[in-house]
Amino acid sequence: MDFSEYYVAYFDVLGYKDAFKKSEDVSAKLVKSIESSILLMRALLSIVNTPPDEPIDKNPEIEYKIFSDNILICYKETTDSLSAIPLVYFLRLIASIQRVFFEGFQLIVRGGITKGPLYLTNDFVGGKALIDAVELESTAVYPRIVVADCILNELNSFKMQNDLFKSFVDASCLDLLVKDIDDKTFLNYIMSYDAWIPFPKNGSQLEPVGSFEELERNVREGRQRKPIYKPDCLRTVYAILKKHKDFVEEKVLEFSQSSNDEAEEANRLKIQKKYLWLVSFHNKICNHVLYKMPQLKINLKSEFNEQTLAFDVSVG
Repeated sequence: MDFSEYYVAYFDVLGYKDAFKKSEDVSAKLVKSIESSILLMRALLSIVNTPPDEPIDKNPEIEYKIFSDNILICYKETTDSLSAIPLVYFLRLIASIQRVFFEGFQLIVRGGITKGPLYLTNDFVGGKALIDAVELESTAVYPRIVVADCILNELNSFKMQNDLFKSFVDASCLDLLVKDIDDKTFLNYIMSYDAWIPFPKNGSQLEPVGSFEELERNVREGRQRKPIYKPDCLRTVYAILKKHKDFVEEKVLEFSQSSNDEAEEANRLKIQKKYLWLVSFHNKICNHVLYKMPQLKINLKSEFNEQTLAFDVSVG
């Protein structure tokens, strides 16, 4: 049995069972969304792993397995000098899938991302990386995907190599990594696909492309070696934040009605706490240095103390 080093993301979809009861085709739609995201990421990573002026003829090993509301996505570690780039893209892939779940299905997820030895075949998956990722998910508590310290340490080690990598990691993670009050770092899914995905060009500089459509066209034509950022992406972020605000406010209201049944009341408070945490997360993102959209903040009623759930936003 041969183990390889993998980046591993494991998460479960909160509220999946209720969504499935309402629409039995939700599973097929979720799988299709995941597959679409992974196909694009495979194309991007193929370009990253291919030297300039060489044909793009290999697909990176991004694998996934889905069991009901449990999802596992794995990326086999690369050992080339630009391995920081695939790692950042993998993190953004997971955040993008998390965003798709919210935007397309109004579903939130809880999980973890780590790195370690994994044995992966069509029929079996196991190893320390899977165990660690499952443990991270169990300690995440809130609807967030927690990033393990080993991943953060790897990003920091890349930043220490040279100024280009430092600029790349800092820019790529500015809208991606969030640090909570309990010192856990997690992914920000309220982001634009078009923002802050830099790409070294000729190993020495960073240049923008105009839009996500241009990115896709360049990927198809094998020409994408540039970062993606355009101020217009803020309109996308605004739309996401507005939708997120409406969703969280509705959920807080839904779970604000107490029950006389002891078991039901305990479950209600448990669920309510998750959505109150989302209020704090949402409001901090509204104040993010890239977004600055305080007009979309959620105003809680006086009986909720948001300050007890507040956290800091920072680069990991």
